[in-house]
Amino acid sequence: MVLASFHLRAAEPPPRSKELDALYKQAEAAMKRLDMGEARRLWARIHHLDPSIMALCQLGVVDTRLSRWDMAAEELSECAARMPPPKNALERRRWEVRHADLARVLQEVGVLDIFTAPGVAPERILVDGRKIERADRVYVLPGRHEIVAMAHDGRLARVSVTVKAAESQGVPIVFEPIESRPAGPAGAVGGPLAPTREALAGPAPPGVKPWVVAGGATAAVGLLVTGIGLHVAANSAETERLAALCDSTSADRAAQAPASVEGVSTLSHLGTASLTAGALLGVATLVYVVVADDTQVRPRPGGAEVKVTW
Repeated sequence: MVLASFHLRAAEPPPRSKELDALYKQAEAAMKRLDMGEARRLWARIHHLDPSIMALCQLGVVDTRLSRWDMAAEELSECAARMPPPKNALERRRWEVRHADLARVLQEVGVLDIFTAPGVAPERILVDGRKIERADRVYVLPGRHEIVAMAHDGRLARVSVTVKAAESQGVPIVFEPIESRPAGPAGAVGGPLAPTREALAGPAPPGVKPWVVAGGATAAVGLLVTGIGLHVAANSAETERLAALCDSTSADRAAQAPASVEGVSTLSHLGTASLTAGALLGVATLVYVVVADDTQVRPRPGGAEVKVTW
């Protein structure tokens, strides 16, 4: 029956180009001499140039002879679905032959019906690495197969199934749920959420060392307090020196006034240095807390590159 189907023709075939006519003749000759490999190549070329029902059906017939059951099932199922209702005895016989070929092939393959939850349409589905266009009817050879589905948001789902010949099997695809933040109260204005008590009490970010922050803050405060104390002491000493100079009855204290100028100056300089060091250390500690997690240092010829993300 399969061999007889090779020579079935429509009553009035559509006009063909010279290239197509030559390819048809070569394909028929290859099938007569049972050269199925060459016939498969020629019919694939014909179907590429002219995707007709006849070329598709002949591809299914050739793949059947080559025992390429999964490809033959896909081609013959589309062939049977696209064939118009028969109008005469010749078309009736072709219709019966094609459906008999399809029934024969379906005994050699399994059928997978791949589906997802309602409202979740996958962007791409691969079966054994091959992209499929129709997920509800995938013809595969008996055995184990791996299915990979990709959602539009980039999530992946993998599942392995084992199917037998002439068996139909439904395969559900389940994507991992998307983690979402809790919904705010009704009427709340959207925007950044305030830190919770747990977040405030939680550990510092991985890049921030608590002992560094505590040590820097303590040292900065100590230097600032010391600087303020030295300036207060300098002001007091200066007041006493001026009072001694103005006291004409105390000749001894007036004589010591030039020596007090040097002491007042030393106290003032030490206080200024302490305040400056405390301020710089405080700023450095603040910068460390802000950018510790987002700073990248890369060596470069003659120096280094520092990248900070705010």
